[in-house]
Amino acid sequence: MGKFEPQLPIHSQHEQNHDGSSVFDRCSMGFCRLFSFKCVFVLLLGISVLSTGVFSIFRLRHRRYEFDAKASIMNSATVHAYFRLQKPVSYLLPRITRLEYDIYSEIGVPYTQVAILSMHKASESNSTHVVFGVLPNPMNSSINSMSLSVLRSSLLDVFNQRFNLTLTPSIFGQPSSFDILKFPGGITVIPKQSASMWMLRQAHFNFTLPNSVREIVENFGELKEQLKSGLHLKPYESVYMKVTNKAGSTRDPPVTVQVSIVSDLGKLVPLRLKQLAQTITGSPSSTNLGLDHLVFGKVKEISLSSYLFHTLASSPAPSPNSPTVSPPQHSLPLPNAPPPVMDHSCGGSPIRVPAHHSNSPPPMYEESEMPPELPPLPVDPRVGHGKEVQKVLASTSVSVSPLTSCKLL
Repeated sequence: MGKFEPQLPIHSQHEQNHDGSSVFDRCSMGFCRLFSFKCVFVLLLGISVLSTGVFSIFRLRHRRYEFDAKASIMNSATVHAYFRLQKPVSYLLPRITRLEYDIYSEIGVPYTQVAILSMHKASESNSTHVVFGVLPNPMNSSINSMSLSVLRSSLLDVFNQRFNLTLTPSIFGQPSSFDILKFPGGITVIPKQSASMWMLRQAHFNFTLPNSVREIVENFGELKEQLKSGLHLKPYESVYMKVTNKAGSTRDPPVTVQVSIVSDLGKLVPLRLKQLAQTITGSPSSTNLGLDHLVFGKVKEISLSSYLFHTLASSPAPSPNSPTVSPPQHSLPLPNAPPPVMDHSCGGSPIRVPAHHSNSPPPMYEESEMPPELPPLPVDPRVGHGKEVQKVLASTSVSVSPLTSCKLL
């Protein structure tokens, strides 16, 4: 007979199998609960910490390539200007104070201070766009008009390259691309011309172009030649221009261009002024004063000076291509012309009645209204005969009354 091996009861075997499966189920359920709550929480917490760290690193790295001053300093800066340095932002950041000191040493005026407003990485490698401002000192005050005038002249000299903005070369190198971004009251630039020519203000007019001051300066030669051609100027006539930006920026449009027309032969005669006024105002918009639309845009807001405008009301002028003839001018009275007559009532302003040069002048008064005949003047032997004196007085348009004394014209 074989060896007897005791058998567990069926109930006991069932309980043993049930207990094993119960332990496994409990562990699985516990693991799921742990994964569902703690693990998800820890996982999300880790992701947030990691993303915060990555963002902080990226932000710190990004801040190395830019700098912006506080809004209070930005708003207090009366004047803004720009230049470019061949240095990276990370190199300039710890040297901001020295940079402000160098700028103030060059263009500073009393009771002002210089502050760096922004520094941003330029597209060129290791270059930085620098914007600085001039603020009143103290900040709650304002810059007086005299200091602003001196500051405007200094900035325009730098823009026109009359002198350079000199910084410490061993630290900052040489700045370039200088521009004025904001100046109260606007700025006016006279490109490549002598200011003394503006003493000849006989004929000038204004117009607006959608360009910046810098664009006008860079294309000034082309602008001048096209304008001379569009106005049909003579070989001995030329144009001189001023360019103004009302916001005080050399980089932002639009600009107002003031043109003065001068002649190498002297003053422009009235008929020539009328021709120019008709050419300026009567030119169709398609001609654009002779300026290229692609380079200078569309001319707008053309306005004549009062002197040039009043020439349009004078007698008709010959065509612009016809030779200009100066009208005869007489410094002495015409022969056989009656002397001008003055109103003898001095209660008001003296009225001059123009003399008529015809042989039979129309009567100035009715017979009943004729003024009393003047008494003869006393003869002074040191001067000459009384008639000679009367003749001289008549030639100088003087009238004398026995009772009153009238003003000279």
